[in-house]
Amino acid sequence: MGGGSVGSETGVDVLPWLKALPLAPEYRPTLSEFQDPIAYIFKIEKEASQYGICKIIPPLAPSAKKTAISNLNRSLASLNPNSEPTFSTRQQQIGWCPRKQLHPVVRKSVWQSGETYTLRQFEAKAKQFSKTRLPHQPSGKAGPKNGPLAVESLFWKATADKPFSVEYANDLPGSAFPEPGAAGMQDEAVGRSAWNMRAVSRSRGSLLRFMPEEIPGVTSPMVYIAMLFSWFAWHVEDHDLHSLNYLHLGAPKTWYGVPREAAFAFEDVIRAHGYGGELNPL
Repeated sequence: MGGGSVGSETGVDVLPWLKALPLAPEYRPTLSEFQDPIAYIFKIEKEASQYGICKIIPPLAPSAKKTAISNLNRSLASLNPNSEPTFSTRQQQIGWCPRKQLHPVVRKSVWQSGETYTLRQFEAKAKQFSKTRLPHQPSGKAGPKNGPLAVESLFWKATADKPFSVEYANDLPGSAFPEPGAAGMQDEAVGRSAWNMRAVSRSRGSLLRFMPEEIPGVTSPMVYIAMLFSWFAWHVEDHDLHSLNYLHLGAPKTWYGVPREAAFAFEDVIRAHGYGGELNPL
């Protein structure tokens, strides 16, 4: 996201309000700062909290794609020990029909049962879907093929157009990070560091290290496998805790954050314009 003087990306008219959104702060900790996740979060919290979200770029390399997929398949296999590593998706509806509604008020579930895939099968389907929805970069033209502003503009325009469905697998227990202490990990990779999502909740300085049991999504990680235009609802984290998210593979992901002092005003706007003044029965 972010501003800029350019009005379009690869032929896509960027929505003015998207260009006007401020960028969340971006941090690049030193290798020394990266050794203590909780101490570093405390260090940046005052500034980052003004945006409700921030981006931290590790000083270490990500795991190789082959390694991440192997770790993720291991997690998926543990969910279904008697079959190959697969996962189930849910279908999300994008768009609405103006002829049936005067206002795009949410009145039905946006989650429907999807299909079951291996990682390779879902990746192939997601790539094919992207080809049908994203404009092709003209041959020889410089610049990004489909920048984040262009993709986000296409998404928001699609929400007011003819309905279609995308698929999304959410809340899958596990991680593409290795088990802490596993053999064969790259010494320089993020998964070897204290920011490994399988162990970070138990870091020094974290109150969660006193939790006697594992709570998926709180003390242990969950995986989300998505395709173009899939989305996750605006929400406040459980018990107002901080949330750490790591993008292992695939295309860039866009997040929207709301600072705490603007939370109630934001909810009022959604209630009035998203739900027609009614509380969401779902």
